[in-house]
Amino acid sequence: MPEPPDFWEALFGPATGAPAGAWMNLRLVRKHGRPFLLLPRQRRAAALSLSLYPAQTPRARAARALLRWAVGGAIPLGTRPLSFAIAPEDDFVRFIASLAGEPKPALPTMGILAGNPAKDDQRFLILVFDAGQNPVAVVKAGLSERAQALVEKERALLAAMPPNLGSVPRLRAHFQSPRQRALAMDFAPGDSPRPRDEGALPALLTSWVDTQRTLALGETADWQRLTRAVQARELPNPLLQRLPGRTVPATLQHGDFAPWNIKVSPASGAWTVLDWERGELAGIPGWDWFHYVLQPAILVERLPVAGLVQRMEGLLRSEAFLAYAERAGIRGCERELALAYLIHAAEVIKPAEGLAATNELRRALAARWQWV
Repeated sequence: MPEPPDFWEALFGPATGAPAGAWMNLRLVRKHGRPFLLLPRQRRAAALSLSLYPAQTPRARAARALLRWAVGGAIPLGTRPLSFAIAPEDDFVRFIASLAGEPKPALPTMGILAGNPAKDDQRFLILVFDAGQNPVAVVKAGLSERAQALVEKERALLAAMPPNLGSVPRLRAHFQSPRQRALAMDFAPGDSPRPRDEGALPALLTSWVDTQRTLALGETADWQRLTRAVQARELPNPLLQRLPGRTVPATLQHGDFAPWNIKVSPASGAWTVLDWERGELAGIPGWDWFHYVLQPAILVERLPVAGLVQRMEGLLRSEAFLAYAERAGIRGCERELALAYLIHAAEVIKPAEGLAATNELRRALAARWQWV
């Protein structure tokens, strides 16, 4: 869906005859010709706002580092000035101002990342700063019907999360109006995990396994979606008939557990997992780990199918995954679950990128594992 030229007007609402002090003065960064980032004019806040962009490829990381250097030195490289009026009395503006913790609501400093404008579920991330230019909250807002539904799904899941789950951001507040829906979370500092950080992954995913509660795989929401999709396409598959009765511990499932949805604290190394709109409180064990390994390999590294096969089989025989599989109750059916994950990715998620590679990998693994 084409993005309106000035998404900030839709986000904050029209402001006519705005009084002095009701103007946002930012710097605009474009990507592929479209508005992508709005950065505050303050140097430190601008540099911190770049953390909203989870750059993954070496080229993207280099571009972000160059932009961070430029805004830190007040050099207008890759940006242009942008000013627009904003209505302080607008309910959404008041909501954002309240997060800054000031005794008298005022327009706070903020940086904004625009989501993918080519989809009808585009959402916006707004990093809110207090008067001392310290980041205090991140607001996720959706304007379209689909985007609002995803924001609400994430809000409901975060609100229902078990207490004291350190890997999940705290839900601070939420907002709804005829124009939009939004939620506010604590700001999580840091960057996406690199290979050196991944020693924390097994413990995190294991902590999401609740051995005190069990359910059958066929009772999980994602398995039911998978079953409906396969039936609609008339794709008979023996493994999908074998696994639904398998009993497993209730497992918190993210649904899009990939490096770009994770922040690693520079102080403690702790992981904070973001973007829970595909999450389930009782999900399918193993699928998040498969996703974490395969999605960067497909979308970032762009490995050929032989490399993807090697990556998946290396995971399945690793000591860390085998220990996790034992606790998660999936020892002996790891391969079947991996194939089910790939079918779900292709037939339910239907990604805009990587679909061909996903299907090629599924066929290659099914042939190797004799699940043709």
